[in-house]
Amino acid sequence: MDEKKELFKARINKTDRAVLARELIDAIDAGENALMMLLLGTDKPEEYAAHGKYQEGAHNYCDGLVKDTFTEKRLCKCLYYRNRTQYPKECEKCDFPDRYDIAGSYQITDYEVPAYYYGEGIGEIDLIISDGQKSYATEVKPYKGNKDTLLKMIAEIMTYTIGYPMGKYEKAIAFFEGTKQHDEFLNLIPELEELIQKAGITVFCFKQEAAGKYSICKL
Repeated sequence: MDEKKELFKARINKTDRAVLARELIDAIDAGENALMMLLLGTDKPEEYAAHGKYQEGAHNYCDGLVKDTFTEKRLCKCLYYRNRTQYPKECEKCDFPDRYDIAGSYQITDYEVPAYYYGEGIGEIDLIISDGQKSYATEVKPYKGNKDTLLKMIAEIMTYTIGYPMGKYEKAIAFFEGTKQHDEFLNLIPELEELIQKAGITVFCFKQEAAGKYSICKL
């Protein structure tokens, strides 16, 4: 990709979060082209035209790993398979400890879905969360092993969903109760509060209901 600028999400830091949030707000106000230029670092989105090989519905096999290291991807994968009725045998033989049942009206319907504009530095949508009517493309941060800010999460999901047809996905972020992200949300700076509203970001929190069980709550 010739002359490709830095992705906006790679610029996120804690010190300048108010300034950077304002950049996103201004780009939203300026329109889709300005937002795309800011997020992707280029006015040629076709440079990111490779949308990934995954096809919707292709996540239909769980390897039932006996041992695995805790990662954000593994957590999301297990949240999906653990809560699909067709995989009980795989879950029974898996020794990955961070596997949880999901209660409530929101369900996990997919994981690791490629961004619309997919390429170097742009990852996948962590989870698709659904209430039966809307599908929420959701950036997830686990309860251990990460220090990302809400602004980083918001910039990531905005980057991963830009280009998708209107109505395909609602943009969302999700964190676990009691984490640094949860605490930041409870003490939002004005710029982030405005950004969440302007960008149409839905905020979910995983709240523990019992041992091994969480509910997905809309905040």
